[in-house]
Amino acid sequence: MICSYRFCHQELPSWLNGNRRYCNEECNYLERLEREKEKNHSKKKVLAELNRIQALLRKCHVQYANSLFDVDVLREQHMNWSIITGKSKIEGYEFRIVGSYAYVVFDNNQIKIIQL
Repeated sequence: MICSYRFCHQELPSWLNGNRRYCNEECNYLERLEREKEKNHSKKKVLAELNRIQALLRKCHVQYANSLFDVDVLREQHMNWSIITGKSKIEGYEFRIVGSYAYVVFDNNQIKIIQL
Protein backbone atom coordinates (compact mmCIF):
# COMPACT_ATOMS: atom_id res chain seq x y z
CA MET A 1 0.00 0.00 0.00
CA ILE A 2 0.94 3.62 -0.51
CA CYS A 3 0.64 6.47 2.01
CA SER A 4 -2.62 8.37 1.42
CA TYR A 5 -1.15 11.81 2.15
CA ARG A 6 -1.41 13.71 -1.14
CA PHE A 7 2.23 14.87 -1.07
CA CYS A 8 3.95 11.74 0.28
CA HIS A 9 3.05 8.52 -1.59
CA GLN A 10 5.69 6.44 0.20
CA GLU A 11 5.29 2.70 0.17
CA LEU A 12 3.95 1.46 3.51
CA PRO A 13 5.96 -1.38 5.08
CA SER A 14 4.26 -4.77 4.78
CA TRP A 15 4.55 -5.41 8.54
CA LEU A 16 2.20 -2.47 9.36
CA ASN A 17 -1.47 -2.96 10.12
CA GLY A 18 -3.42 -3.49 6.88
CA ASN A 19 -5.92 -0.78 7.76
CA ARG A 20 -3.28 1.90 8.11
CA ARG A 21 -3.50 4.65 5.47
CA TYR A 22 -0.53 6.88 6.34
CA CYS A 23 3.15 6.14 6.81
CA ASN A 24 3.33 8.14 10.08
CA GLU A 25 1.34 10.48 12.33
CA GLU A 26 2.77 13.56 10.61
CA CYS A 27 1.31 12.52 7.22
CA ASN A 28 -2.02 11.80 8.93
CA TYR A 29 -2.00 15.24 10.56
CA LEU A 30 -0.93 17.08 7.38
CA GLU A 31 -3.64 15.36 5.31
CA ARG A 32 -6.22 16.35 7.92
CA LEU A 33 -5.02 19.97 7.63
CA GLU A 34 -5.37 19.83 3.84
CA ARG A 35 -8.94 18.53 4.15
CA GLU A 36 -9.78 21.32 6.60
CA LYS A 37 -8.32 23.92 4.23
CA GLU A 38 -10.49 22.59 1.39
CA LYS A 39 -13.58 22.57 3.58
CA ASN A 40 -12.94 26.13 4.80
CA HIS A 41 -12.31 27.31 1.25
CA SER A 42 -15.63 25.92 0.02
CA LYS A 43 -17.47 27.48 2.98
CA LYS A 44 -15.81 30.79 2.23
CA LYS A 45 -16.96 30.67 -1.40
CA VAL A 46 -20.56 29.94 -0.40
CA LEU A 47 -20.59 32.74 2.18
CA ALA A 48 -19.11 35.20 -0.32
CA GLU A 49 -21.85 34.36 -2.84
CA LEU A 50 -24.51 34.63 -0.13
CA ASN A 51 -23.20 38.07 0.85
CA ARG A 52 -23.13 39.15 -2.82
CA ILE A 53 -26.77 38.12 -3.30
CA GLN A 54 -27.83 39.83 -0.08
CA ALA A 55 -26.04 43.03 -1.14
CA LEU A 56 -27.79 42.87 -4.51
CA LEU A 57 -31.18 42.50 -2.82
CA ARG A 58 -30.34 45.35 -0.45
CA LYS A 59 -29.42 47.63 -3.36
CA CYS A 60 -32.67 46.83 -5.20
CA HIS A 61 -34.71 47.25 -2.02
CA VAL A 62 -33.23 50.69 -1.45
CA GLN A 63 -33.91 51.67 -5.06
CA TYR A 64 -37.42 50.20 -5.47
CA ALA A 65 -38.57 49.93 -1.83
CA ASN A 66 -41.51 47.50 -1.48
CA SER A 67 -42.86 48.12 -4.99
CA LEU A 68 -42.83 45.67 -7.89
CA PHE A 69 -40.09 45.91 -10.51
CA ASP A 70 -38.88 43.90 -13.49
CA VAL A 71 -36.97 40.70 -12.68
CA ASP A 72 -34.50 41.44 -15.51
CA VAL A 73 -32.85 44.00 -13.22
CA LEU A 74 -31.60 41.11 -11.06
CA ARG A 75 -30.87 38.85 -14.02
CA GLU A 76 -28.52 41.48 -15.45
CA GLN A 77 -26.64 41.43 -12.14
CA HIS A 78 -26.30 37.60 -12.37
CA MET A 79 -28.62 36.83 -9.48
CA ASN A 80 -28.07 33.29 -8.22
CA TRP A 81 -31.66 32.11 -7.75
CA SER A 82 -30.64 28.83 -6.12
CA ILE A 83 -29.18 30.43 -2.99
CA ILE A 84 -31.76 30.91 -0.25
CA THR A 85 -31.61 30.69 3.52
CA GLY A 86 -35.29 29.86 3.97
CA LYS A 87 -38.87 30.28 2.79
CA SER A 88 -41.77 32.01 4.46
CA LYS A 89 -45.41 32.72 3.69
CA ILE A 90 -45.87 36.50 3.82
CA GLU A 91 -48.89 38.44 2.53
CA GLY A 92 -50.24 35.18 1.10
CA TYR A 93 -47.16 34.57 -1.10
CA GLU A 94 -44.21 32.26 -0.55
CA PHE A 95 -41.17 34.51 -0.19
CA ARG A 96 -37.64 33.17 -0.56
CA ILE A 97 -35.40 34.48 2.20
CA VAL A 98 -31.76 35.50 1.73
CA GLY A 99 -30.27 36.89 4.92
CA SER A 100 -32.39 39.82 6.06
CA TYR A 101 -34.28 40.19 2.75
CA ALA A 102 -37.05 38.17 1.14
CA TYR A 103 -38.31 38.16 -2.43
CA VAL A 104 -41.10 36.68 -4.49
CA VAL A 105 -41.20 36.45 -8.29
CA PHE A 106 -44.65 36.74 -9.88
CA ASP A 107 -45.80 35.14 -13.15
CA ASN A 108 -45.59 38.43 -15.05
CA ASN A 109 -41.79 38.67 -14.44
CA GLN A 110 -42.26 41.17 -11.66
CA ILE A 111 -40.43 40.82 -8.35
CA LYS A 112 -41.06 42.22 -4.90
CA ILE A 113 -38.32 42.51 -2.26
CA ILE A 114 -39.03 43.15 1.40
CA GLN A 115 -36.72 43.63 4.34
CA LEU A 116 -37.36 41.33 7.27
